[in-house]
Amino acid sequence: MYRSRARLFGLLACSLANWHGLAIGQSLIPSAATTLAADADQGAAPGPDVFQFKIFAAGAPWQPVGSPGVALPSATLFSASPIDFEQTADAQTADAEPASLDPAKTNMGTVTPPENLPPSTEPQERPVIPDRDANFGTIRLPEGYPRNLPKDAKAKDRKVEAEFGDGLTVKSSDGYFSLTFHNLTQADGRFFQPTGNPLTDNFLVPRQRWYVLGNVSPNIRYYTVINRGYGSIDLLDAFIDMNFGAVDPEKLQIRVGRMKTPYTYEYIKISETDLVAPERSVFVGNLAGNRQMGAMAHGDLLEKRFEYALGIFDGPRRSFQDYNAAKDFFSYINIKPFRKWECSPLQQLNVGGSFNCGDELNPLQPTTLRTANDQTPSAEANSVSPSFLQFGPNVFEDGWRMQWSGDLTWYYKSFMLMTGYQGGFQTYGNSATALNSGFTNATSATQTRVPLSGWNITTSYFLTGEQVTRRVFLVEPRSEFRSVRKRGTGAIELFSRFANIHLGNAVFTNGIVNQAAWSNNANVTDIGVNWYPNHYTKLTFDWQYSDFGKPVQWGANQMSSFCNLYWLRAQIFF
Repeated sequence: MYRSRARLFGLLACSLANWHGLAIGQSLIPSAATTLAADADQGAAPGPDVFQFKIFAAGAPWQPVGSPGVALPSATLFSASPIDFEQTADAQTADAEPASLDPAKTNMGTVTPPENLPPSTEPQERPVIPDRDANFGTIRLPEGYPRNLPKDAKAKDRKVEAEFGDGLTVKSSDGYFSLTFHNLTQADGRFFQPTGNPLTDNFLVPRQRWYVLGNVSPNIRYYTVINRGYGSIDLLDAFIDMNFGAVDPEKLQIRVGRMKTPYTYEYIKISETDLVAPERSVFVGNLAGNRQMGAMAHGDLLEKRFEYALGIFDGPRRSFQDYNAAKDFFSYINIKPFRKWECSPLQQLNVGGSFNCGDELNPLQPTTLRTANDQTPSAEANSVSPSFLQFGPNVFEDGWRMQWSGDLTWYYKSFMLMTGYQGGFQTYGNSATALNSGFTNATSATQTRVPLSGWNITTSYFLTGEQVTRRVFLVEPRSEFRSVRKRGTGAIELFSRFANIHLGNAVFTNGIVNQAAWSNNANVTDIGVNWYPNHYTKLTFDWQYSDFGKPVQWGANQMSSFCNLYWLRAQIFF
C-alpha cells in the first residue's frame, strides 16, 4: 500500500505544480517517489504525513525543505497532505479538510482554481493586444509591448554580406537567403525615312527595368521585374521557382506566377539585355506567347545535354487574367548533342523546338504588327515603330491557336549563328457584342482561321576576339575601354539579321484586316554593330530596312511599301 501511495503522491504533486504554474525541480518528484518506494519495499512506514517543496524560478537549483545549510523564505513554501487513494468513497466524507493553499503566497496565474480553494486576491495581468494603426491600416505594437517573441515565431538571425558582380547582391553567410538587384536602362534615338503620321523621329526610353531576385532557402527562388515601357509601368515578371530536395534542382524545378512562356530559343534563352539586334525578329516579337500567368516544370537532363520546359498557361498574351476556362499547353526542348566533345567546333551546337496550343476567347494582343518593338498595347508605339498590319476594332481571339518552332543556334569562338522557323494558325472573331460583354460566353458568328509563318537567320562576329558560348549577362571585353587617352578598345561585334513574317490571305476576310490599307507580309533586314566599352555598357548602331511587299498606310493620305530606320541605342545593365 505504501508503494502505491508513494507513486500516486508523485503524480498528484506533479499535477498540482503544473496547475499552479509552479516550477518544480526536475528531479524532486522522482526522488521523493523513489524514496517512498524504497521504504515500502523494506516494510517501513512512509515519511512525514506532510511533504514540503521549495518554489523557485525556472532554471534555479532546487533544495528540499530541511536540507542542511539552506535558508527557505516562507513565501516560497506550500504544503500538501498525501492522499490515500485506497480509501473507499464512503471514507471520503464531505467535511474532510482539503489541502490548504495560501493565496497570498501562491501566484495562481490565469488558471481558475477549484471550488474548494479560495480565489486569488491578487489582480490578474492581462496580455497587451496590439491595435491597428489608424493612419496606415497596419498593426503596430503599443509602448511596453514585449519584443521578445518565442523562437518559433521569428526568423533566425543571420549575418549578411554584400558583393557587386553582375548585380548588387546581399546574402546571408550560410547561403540560406540572398537578394540580387539588377538595373536595365535603354535609351534610343530613332530616325525614319520616310516619316509619317504618327511615325516621327524620336528620342525615347523603350525599357527601364528593375530586377529583384534571389533565394529564401536552398530550394526556393524568387524573381520579380518591374518595367517602364512605352508610357506605362508594368509588373513584367513575378514568379517563384521551387524544388523540394527530392530531385536535383538542375533536373527539375516548378515555376509558378507570371513568366515568359517557353516558345522559341530566341525568346526563352536570350533576354532583352543580350539581344544581338536592338529588338527581336519580327515574327517572335509580334506573335510569341509572351508573358502569361501559369505553372511550368523545367530543368536540364543528361549532364545538361537536354533542356526541357512543360507548362500550362492562361492563354492571353501579356495578360494577368484569363477569359475562359480553357488553358494553353506549352512545351520546349533544346538539345546540345556534342556538349561533352571538348575542343570540338560543334560543342556549342543547340538544336531544339517548341510547341503550344489552346482554345482562346481573349482580347486581341497585339492589335498592330510592327517591325521595331515587341508586343505592347500602348498607342505611343505607333510613333516609334513602323506598322504594316492593323486589325479591325472589333477583332478578338476566338477559337484554337497553335504554334510551333524549330531552332538551331551555334556558338563557335567569336562567331554566332541563330536560325528559327515558325508556323501555326490563329482563329479570329469579329464582334462588337463580344468586346462589350467582356467575353462572357460570347463568340463571333464567323470564326476565321488564319495561317501564320515566319523565319529568321542571325549572325554575329566579335572583331576584338571575345568568345561566347551563350548570350547572357553581356560580354566581358578583352580590353576594356577607359578613355581616349588610354589604350583599350572594348568589344566590337558586327551583326546581321534577315527575318520574315507572313499571315495567310484569310486575314483579309470577314473584316479582320482592311486589305486596302495593310499588308500581311513583311521582310525586315538589320545590319549593325554593337560596341561594349565594358561589361555593363552596350552601344548599338543599326540600320533596319523593312519591305512590306505592297504599300501600307503611312499617315493621312500617304502610303509606303518600305521604311528605313536609323537606330541608335545606349544600354546599361548591371
